[in-house]
Amino acid sequence: MVLAYGLEASYLWEIGCMVCRRSLPALLLAAALACCSGAPPARPDAASVASVASVGARPHRVVLILLDGGSTRTLHDLYRQGVLDKGGFARFFREGEVADALVPAAPSLSTTNHVTLATGFPPAATGIVGTRFHPGGTPFAHEENGFDAAIGTETLWEAARRQGKRVGIPFWPGIDTRGERRTADWGLTLNPARDPQVFDLARADWRPVQPGPMPEGVVSHSRLLTTQVTVPADVGVPAQTLELFAVDGKDDGRTAYDGLAVIGPPYSVGRRAAPPLRTGEWRLLTWPRADGRSSSSLKLLALSPDLSHARLFVGGLYDTIAYPSGFAGSFAGSGIYWPGPASNNSLAASWEGKTGIDLATWTEQADRLSPFFADALRIATAREDWDLLMCSIAIIDQAGHALTLLDPRQPHFSPALRDDLARARSRVWQAVDRQLGQLLAGLDLARTTVVVVGDHGMMAAHTGVDPNAPLAELGLLPRKTAGGGSPSGPVVYAIGNGGVAHIYIDNGGDAAAGARTLDDLARRYADWRVAGEAPIERIFRRQEAAQIGLDSPNSGDLILFAREGYVLRNLPGGKPIGPAPVYGVHGYLSSHPEMLALYMAIGAGVRPGHGGTLQATEVAPRVAKWLGIDPPRREINR
Repeated sequence: MVLAYGLEASYLWEIGCMVCRRSLPALLLAAALACCSGAPPARPDAASVASVASVGARPHRVVLILLDGGSTRTLHDLYRQGVLDKGGFARFFREGEVADALVPAAPSLSTTNHVTLATGFPPAATGIVGTRFHPGGTPFAHEENGFDAAIGTETLWEAARRQGKRVGIPFWPGIDTRGERRTADWGLTLNPARDPQVFDLARADWRPVQPGPMPEGVVSHSRLLTTQVTVPADVGVPAQTLELFAVDGKDDGRTAYDGLAVIGPPYSVGRRAAPPLRTGEWRLLTWPRADGRSSSSLKLLALSPDLSHARLFVGGLYDTIAYPSGFAGSFAGSGIYWPGPASNNSLAASWEGKTGIDLATWTEQADRLSPFFADALRIATAREDWDLLMCSIAIIDQAGHALTLLDPRQPHFSPALRDDLARARSRVWQAVDRQLGQLLAGLDLARTTVVVVGDHGMMAAHTGVDPNAPLAELGLLPRKTAGGGSPSGPVVYAIGNGGVAHIYIDNGGDAAAGARTLDDLARRYADWRVAGEAPIERIFRRQEAAQIGLDSPNSGDLILFAREGYVLRNLPGGKPIGPAPVYGVHGYLSSHPEMLALYMAIGAGVRPGHGGTLQATEVAPRVAKWLGIDPPRREINR
């Protein structure tokens, strides 16, 4: 038996009603040029939310939905093509406000923009400057994950609760119940506890079942054979062994195995097996927990009748945790389970000639994900104890990372594969469209405002470059001395985040030497060439990054933005360049039209029509005005 593939990426590596659609490229270009003007994304004042109509004294609710990776360019292209005909997006175009574009905070990463959208402040104020970054004032080698880091300003959920509003959050990054600031009145948190795996089995892996009591529910018309697969331990999750039984379901006198029965904790009670899996079938495995429920899934990818080859996909372990106990009790009877993200890494592995999953399997995973979020939202909206609901839906972002094959320089490019992946991306948007339509149909829009935003778009990437490579050549990377301390003199390291990298310097107590090193590095990065092309589009010093709202103590001393097509990341084996790790990337300057996100609103207080272009910092103040509260504060009451 071969354990063929595992380890999903940790990050779970995303207008107007009456606008003439032929004008969209010009509108996007205008938005991009406006963003390039050098002015930082300003905190909107009262005048900037003038398009939000008053709703009077009637109790008013707001549903804020984040479509991670929701590109305004893709939205308009698919709508123009008639692809989005499932009743969701079209209703916004007919009855709501649809913006030309929402300009993300820089960098155009999920972590930075999830927080900016929820606070109304740029990263200079929130401190969330990347997916990973070095927080100012901490030991030089210390890094933090932007999803877990403390937010430097008040959030919408905090502002609403402070002002007497009730907040439910089916899911939003940053709400994980780890402390009062990261907890709503009620909601769900999603915990990927273990990565998926693919197992290859050969005939030699199977052995006859030993005499004794037979597992309940396992019936075979040929000799019953068995084997085991062990899913490796993960952080906080022990290794788990599954018993597999090859069964022959046809009583025809021939030996031809056509199914696998599976037994193994915690998927069953005792040794009872569910009905056998047939090739191409999925099995959702679920079990309760004290504060919610957990799930995994199996798919039999291949099974030879003679057992010369079998391939089994064992999905990750995914926890859906509900809080507080009252909501957890009601959620337990809902019958919905988070199926986990689509397995982008497993799909990419198959294109590399490794054992993985095919596009059909990836699409089946994606098909289960949109209904989960929609079901969670429908359960939430049916409750009475909320004024604000916030929910983030990640499937469009996952599709963007896995399927944005557009450039012949990308690995494995072919016109046929490009078209297959484009159809799969469209299918994901259609699934979201269908769920949005069902959600809107169940809401009282006379008293509810529904706001749908994206956090960034997606750009095709072909080449990965390691921003630490020039530092290694200069001998500037940190290294431990024999005494365990740091060497004297400047040391530098880079943290790559897709289209952006932060370069941090420790001047070793010599400010003049540090300044000279910084000047030299700025020149070297500007002069860097890969196959004759500059991979770096723009370089900011931290103070200069005030132009784009990124002058945070957590930002790098230098901030590099990649040119389109390039990814800034640490590459394995110390290589300076290599293929892009994923097909779609974001994090670039927000001036790129591909990075511009969508914005739509419908319902109470919304003036239908053309929404123009707005900044990500404008969303939270608009939501606050609809709720009838003051927007989040810059300062946190500690």
